[in-house]
Amino acid sequence: MKTLLLLLIPFLFLSTLLFSKSRLGEYYYGFGYSMIGGGKSTEVEGDALSLSLNSPASDIADFKIYLEYGTAEYGISEDSIWSLGVDYIYRFDNFADEGGMLRPFIGFGLGYFKDEASILLNNDGFSWNLIGGTEFMFTEEVSLSLGASYLGVWTDFSSTDLAFDLGLTWWINDVHGVALEYSYAFDSEVDYVGLKYLYSWQ
Repeated sequence: MKTLLLLLIPFLFLSTLLFSKSRLGEYYYGFGYSMIGGGKSTEVEGDALSLSLNSPASDIADFKIYLEYGTAEYGISEDSIWSLGVDYIYRFDNFADEGGMLRPFIGFGLGYFKDEASILLNNDGFSWNLIGGTEFMFTEEVSLSLGASYLGVWTDFSSTDLAFDLGLTWWINDVHGVALEYSYAFDSEVDYVGLKYLYSWQ
């Protein structure tokens, strides 16, 4: 993954400033692959695929629908992990509209979570999460999203985790984009490193 990042960095500075595009307030699909590693008591290795859809819900908010599926090996066992959910994200666009580079956001989400390996949470079932962070708009095409999510399941409010999320996005043109993403769950000590392709139809 470090080699891939080094190969992509030069292209970030070769694109021309012909448009402005963000990860917030836009219509796009996302198709991604992530590597899973870490673990608190047992070393975990795995990978996951993800599908997502981002759609503006209004002038100040977005809906994000996602489906993630993966497998994880820990010790001599291998189990699957999958989640399906929808997030509502409220954008503070006035920071960006006034020429600033920040676009803060907050939100919440509902979904269903199934972790047979008990890597992230100890219980399966209907899930919830609280979201907060900001997007840094470096250029017309390049942005960095920095945030955190607090998540858990409805059946047991003591089964929660806090995740740190980081994403570097480069819109190659007005339709196609790529993103390097990193997430770290503090309680389970598991991290996700991934690459995502973005397709925007507007």
